[in-house]
Amino acid sequence: MIGGSRSAVPKHMVDLNTAMQAARAENRRKKKSGDDRKARPGGKLGVENFDPKDHVEKEVADTISMWLVVAFGTIISFVMRYVMMPGMEGPKSVLWFLPMTLVVIIPSLHRVLVPEPYKSRYTFGNWFRSGMLFIFTWLALSFILVNPPIGDIGAPDISGKMTVVIVDGEDILIDSDNLSSKSHSFTLNRNGSSGDAWMVFYVNDNTDPSVATISLTSLFNAPSETPQELAGGVVGDYSNCTAILDGLRESQQKAIEKHHYDECVAINLGELQAGDYHLTVTLTEDGDPWVNIRIIEYDLTVV
Repeated sequence: MIGGSRSAVPKHMVDLNTAMQAARAENRRKKKSGDDRKARPGGKLGVENFDPKDHVEKEVADTISMWLVVAFGTIISFVMRYVMMPGMEGPKSVLWFLPMTLVVIIPSLHRVLVPEPYKSRYTFGNWFRSGMLFIFTWLALSFILVNPPIGDIGAPDISGKMTVVIVDGEDILIDSDNLSSKSHSFTLNRNGSSGDAWMVFYVNDNTDPSVATISLTSLFNAPSETPQELAGGVVGDYSNCTAILDGLRESQQKAIEKHHYDECVAINLGELQAGDYHLTVTLTEDGDPWVNIRIIEYDLTVV
């Protein structure tokens, strides 16, 4: 042709259905590729994504709760020890009942004192853990505050068993059944001896047992009889036990003496006639914050 020629450009025609199928296939491919990139271990097990900010917020909330409960338990321990106990003459149920009751105000304490966003993080599990922490804090500090060297609310006590022997001149008559039983009753067989009966036992305490005060009264179970005081003074005044202890069998010595730092006591009961006696031992000491008293009663049968 004159003026040059132009080649024809072929045009490709695409079917509409074919185009839609190709688009859907491409979308599926892209979606699958995106899911592969987001896959993580444990995803199918329901493990949540780790959020550092959320984790830090929760840890801060738990730390605030811990120190708040510890401080609350400490305050209650000191209030009970130095405010309530000095006004009492001895242990009362309120000393444990009141602190246990205060557990119920722990959630309200958090709501009042803990700021947002931390106080909204607490659940029932937090209240349970806080309650246990409060109880153990109060118990631990109370135990420290009422025991030596800070305080003393434990009364002296008889360490092991108690025995009664007959001292007749230089002879010590020992009855095989003269050790006290769990029911605090025992029998003494005089075997025709006219010697004096001696009661022997050891006293223990969480401080020095020798400075505790001891009192022993005896009541003969008969009409018109009155109690007789056989001992009254400090434990150290009645520690003349060596001669009697040496006359006891080794098994009896071990049943009476439990610790080497306990204080031995020997009290003369006199020449007891046959019959039944009710013996009352009272041990007293000036404790802190109150006077500690323990009363032990025994039944003695003399035959």
